[in-house]
Amino acid sequence: MVLAVFFATDLAVPNALAVSDRLDLMWAGAAAVACAQSLPVVLALVWPVAAWWLSLAAVLPYGIGLAAMGSAAPAGVPWPWTETGLIAHLTVTLLVAWRARPRVYLTQWALTVLTGGLLTVLASPVADANDLLLLALLSAFGLAVLAVVRGRTEAEDRLREQEVLTEFERTRRALLEERTRIARELHDVVAHHMSVIAVQAEAAPYRVADPPEELSESFASIRGNALAALTEMRHILGMLRSDDQPADGRFTPQPTLENVEELVDNVRTAGLHVESTVEGTARPLPQRVELSAFRIIQEALSNALRHAPGCRVEFRLSYERTGIRIRLANSPATGAQPQAGRGHGVLGMRERASTLGGTLRAGPREDGWYEVTAWLPTNDGEGI
Repeated sequence: MVLAVFFATDLAVPNALAVSDRLDLMWAGAAAVACAQSLPVVLALVWPVAAWWLSLAAVLPYGIGLAAMGSAAPAGVPWPWTETGLIAHLTVTLLVAWRARPRVYLTQWALTVLTGGLLTVLASPVADANDLLLLALLSAFGLAVLAVVRGRTEAEDRLREQEVLTEFERTRRALLEERTRIARELHDVVAHHMSVIAVQAEAAPYRVADPPEELSESFASIRGNALAALTEMRHILGMLRSDDQPADGRFTPQPTLENVEELVDNVRTAGLHVESTVEGTARPLPQRVELSAFRIIQEALSNALRHAPGCRVEFRLSYERTGIRIRLANSPATGAQPQAGRGHGVLGMRERASTLGGTLRAGPREDGWYEVTAWLPTNDGEGI
C-alpha cells in the first residue's frame, strides 16, 4: 500500500504539470485531473473494479478538453491519455486482472479500447499523437503475460493441494490397514477366548449335581460379564474396521454414569466390598465426559479386583459446579493371591483425563491403601 501511494504520487505530479500546460488550466484543475487518473492505482488494491471504472472515467476531462481546443491544441501531444495517465491506467488494468476472473479483465480491456475508439472518432483533436493503439497493445501483452503467470501459479497451487491430499490419503489408508489388522487380532484372540469363557460358565453348573445357589449365581455373573465384553468387543471391532464414524453411533460403546451402579454391583459379586457415595446433584454431562468418567471408574475397580482381591473399596463420585471429581481407594489384598504384572491401565486413565483438560493421580497412600483421584472439567453447554 505504501509503495502504491508513492507510485501514484510520482505519477500525479508530472501528470498535473502536463495537463496544466496542454489545457491551459489553473493548477487546481490540473491537479484534480491528475489525481483522478493516479488515485485508482491505490484504490485498485482494495476495490479493484471500482478503481478501474474511476480510471476509465478520468480520461474524459483531458481527452475531451484537448479535443475542444481544436486548432489551438498543442501539436504532437499524446491523446486521449497523457504519458503518465496511460501508465496509471495500464497499472490499474493489470492489478484488476491479477485479482479478477478472466471474463472481467477481458471485458474491461474491450471497454477501454471502445472508449478510446469513440473519443478518436467523435472528438479527435486536429493535431494529436493517438496513444490508444499503444495502450491496447501494451495492455494486451501485459494481460497475456499475467494470464500465463497466474495460470502457472494456480496450477502449482492445485498440484501442492493434490500432493497434500495424496499424502493424507496414503496416511489414512495405512492407518485403516493397521486398524483392520488390530481388529483381526482382537477378533481371533480375545473374542475367541471370551466366547469360550461364556460357554464354559453356562455349562459349569450342570457338571455338578445340585450346585449351591451361590455357585450358580457366580457362574451366571461370569457368563454375563463375558457376553457384555463380547458385545463391547463387537462395537470396538466395528469402530476399528470402519473408516467413518456412523451418525447413529452403533459402533461406539457409550456407557454413561447411569451405569456406574451396575458396574459397582458387578464387582461386588466378584468379591470386592465396595462403599459407594454420590455427592452433589447428578445431572447430564457431555457425552465424552460421561464416557471417560465411566472408563476411569471401570479401570480403577478392575485394578483393585486384579491386584487386591477381597479388598475394601471406598468410591466417591462428586458432582461439582465446573466438573466432576472421582475418588476410588482400595485396601491391601485380603483374599486370593494378587495377579502379577503391570499393564497400561493407569496410563490409559491419565490419557482420558488429559484429553478433557483434567487431571488424574494414582498411587499408594501412607496407610497402605491405593488411591485414584481424577478431576474432569465439564462444559454443560455441550453434548447434553
